[in-house]
Amino acid sequence: LRFATKYTITRYTIIPVLAVLFLGNPMCYTFGRFVEEKYKPAYYDATVSFLHPVTGLFPHANGGELFVYMGIATGITNLKLPLGDLAVRYFIVGVIVILIRGIITEKIYAFLTKK
Repeated sequence: LRFATKYTITRYTIIPVLAVLFLGNPMCYTFGRFVEEKYKPAYYDATVSFLHPVTGLFPHANGGELFVYMGIATGITNLKLPLGDLAVRYFIVGVIVILIRGIITEKIYAFLTKK
């Protein structure tokens, strides 16, 4: 996994997604050991941000957040809309958000450590 942490896109998308899917919360943070020290705050931010959007498709990853997704799913069901579309969109948007958050947190951390 260390080779995938060299690149920004994979560091803040693939690695957090794999960690959350395979290990769940809170063990997913242990994948941070493959990330260089200067990127660990951003990796943590990306991973913790993905723990909620993953629940629609993979509820085992973070059972504590399932109640939030089920509340949203109840509203969607009452509107007679499909839940599968919601879960897939939630997942895709989650991946986009963790990439953005990872990059921004990396820049903020780099700026603050230079001071």
